[in-house]
Amino acid sequence: MKQTSKMRTRNESKTGFTLVELLVVIAIIALLMAVLMPALSRARKFARRTVCMANMRRLAITVKLYADSHDDRFPPDRLRKATDFITVGPYKRYKPRWIWFMNEGMGFVINPYKYATEEEFNAALEMDNDYYMCPSLKSYDYARSIRNGAYGYNYQYLGNTRPNPTGTDYANYPVWSSQIKSPVETVVFCDSRGADIPHGLHAYLVDPPKMAVSKDAGHFAPKSPSLGPLKYSPADARHAGKVNVAFLDGHSEAMTYEELGYAVDPVSKRPVEKALTEIGGPGDNRLWSGTGKDEL
Repeated sequence: MKQTSKMRTRNESKTGFTLVELLVVIAIIALLMAVLMPALSRARKFARRTVCMANMRRLAITVKLYADSHDDRFPPDRLRKATDFITVGPYKRYKPRWIWFMNEGMGFVINPYKYATEEEFNAALEMDNDYYMCPSLKSYDYARSIRNGAYGYNYQYLGNTRPNPTGTDYANYPVWSSQIKSPVETVVFCDSRGADIPHGLHAYLVDPPKMAVSKDAGHFAPKSPSLGPLKYSPADARHAGKVNVAFLDGHSEAMTYEELGYAVDPVSKRPVEKALTEIGGPGDNRLWSGTGKDEL
């Protein structure tokens, strides 16, 4: 009996970890985490980029659906007259931005059935449809803003309803599909930055590298001091240095600033900023003009 008791005591003493063994296990776990965390971070970024690209493909298809249903005409950047509206569910939306013309393929950007009155609905500016959301922007204040959100429209070439230089008509609206000579080389939507860094106001419009003077564009998207410190709303390469881009032929792809025609500042690595009414300057509008050629 005494011998059995001694053997049990010896065996029990060998079941625990020593301090050295415990430290070795902790060190191994820490090493594995150090190796895996960057990989997990890259995987999350790739997942966000993939979701954003899916949204771009949906936008590319939806704008074709819109044109097919509206006499081959592209949507305006915004209807700006006091009498302008479209019907959205039970209400009328006044002076709607291009986002409201994508209902057929994307769904309502703001659900009108959440609101008790038309006045409340028209005052709502926060998007609740994730198809219009870029996951990489969800931490920013403007992420769900209908005016300052993720995706910008190539309005200067496809539907600019701001006044032309004489003030007598729209600058470049309506625009028909038949006027576009190279749909496969024409940006329609892309990740947009707005009038601030890293993201800011008026991002629902995206400016091409140079102003579209041949289309009567008179200034860039942010046109007043209240819209942010910068006066230019270029594409935004927020996915590992790439911009997600939708083209008029229905395809989408990830591109660099340089591939899109922007001149890039060597220090900031961002598109060279423009003055509000800067006509010339560096850049190439070949992928924006609808012709496959740069603005002269």
